[in-house]
Amino acid sequence: EIAGDPDTVREGRAEIFADKSNSVFFNKAQVNNRDLSIAVLRWFVLKRQEEHDAQLKGRRADIPPEQHADGLDPATTGSEDTALRKESSLKAPKVLEALAASGLRAIRYALEVDGIGEVIALDNNEVAIESCKRNIYHNGILASSKVVPHLADARIYMLTHPKEFDVVDLDPYGSPAAFLDSAVQCVADGGILMCSATDMAVLAGGNAEVCFSKYGSYPVRGKYRHEMALRILLACMEVRPESLFYSHNHYDDPSIHFPCFPCSHMRSATSAI
Repeated sequence: EIAGDPDTVREGRAEIFADKSNSVFFNKAQVNNRDLSIAVLRWFVLKRQEEHDAQLKGRRADIPPEQHADGLDPATTGSEDTALRKESSLKAPKVLEALAASGLRAIRYALEVDGIGEVIALDNNEVAIESCKRNIYHNGILASSKVVPHLADARIYMLTHPKEFDVVDLDPYGSPAAFLDSAVQCVADGGILMCSATDMAVLAGGNAEVCFSKYGSYPVRGKYRHEMALRILLACMEVRPESLFYSHNHYDDPSIHFPCFPCSHMRSATSAI
């Protein structure tokens, strides 16, 4: 939706500056993809809290009643009850938007997802980061308090921040294959990796050789090409966490317009048992 100022674009609760030359890439067609990623992130925040509460309840059940905080007995209260008190509050999830450009997605996360923590908006282009900073400031105190722009190469940054983020969002221009190896390594145990692929022509069988070089699969052209494209991307995503001893559950979407958007919930092999 174009607001009164022709250089201002409003999407969801966010408003950004986007010049007509599109010097900082903004893909209007991806609005459904961004809406879907916000829905997934809201679900993840709630699911994460539910799992934390269930684990805490189970651990409290193992402690004798006289050691609970309601009726403390100095003679019996031990380190377990103290540890449980410290763990009772769950830290807000930390999010990485690895290829931020204008920062629209990161800003929408901050404004539209309750219970979210810090959002790192990453890009290796100085012009994009300056645009991102301006857009963050334009969206007020809430966006400014949560979204942190950072100039860096996404692959290097993710490799040097292992298991630091509860949510990693990859939305490159084209194939995400080059970023997957580093992305899975910076996802915390129990976190999610959200991944978009806009090279549907390749995934749907337009160029089998290119598809194999990027994703390790040969596509077959047919009426089922959109489902096949999603399965190829999922297979490519599966190889990475398995090599790092991660288990993973996938939450898929239908391909809307042209992008694929699978989401992988990853756990270390030990915690998944």
